[in-house]
Amino acid sequence: MDLSHILFSFEGRINRAKWWLAVLVLAVAAIILTFAAYAVLGVSWQTAALTTSGTVASIIITALIAYPATAAMLKRLNDRDRPSWLVGVFWAPTVLALLGQLLGLTMTVQDVAGIPMPAPTALGWLLNIASLGVGIWALIELGILRGTEGPNRHGPDPLTK
Repeated sequence: MDLSHILFSFEGRINRAKWWLAVLVLAVAAIILTFAAYAVLGVSWQTAALTTSGTVASIIITALIAYPATAAMLKRLNDRDRPSWLVGVFWAPTVLALLGQLLGLTMTVQDVAGIPMPAPTALGWLLNIASLGVGIWALIELGILRGTEGPNRHGPDPLTK
């Protein structure tokens, strides 16, 4: 199974090692895209969440990463023989964070050097705490727990192929 199948197909199963490889590739891609977008848009790191262009850049980068990330998550859930709707649950914190940026659920505070920076509001903190819980669950489900031993309805065990 090659990397393009891991990142662009919704069929089959992948083990934990291949999922972590996909996470690494997508993280590097997201970092490169973020550097490029902020450089092109002239957005500083400190104020990116406070600007419309920084929010637009975040949405575009998330949209570019969404398809391959969803494909890897779905195949990992297939390996664990878990329901595919969990992908939506695992994406919810990211969607809520982007909505929070769009809806202004951050306030501007000054750091010690007087540079404005974003800080969550009370609702933002609640969303952050909920996102942390979902993120830990996703990490355990996708990256730590072993898949179903032997074949399941999604195909043969990827560790025995």
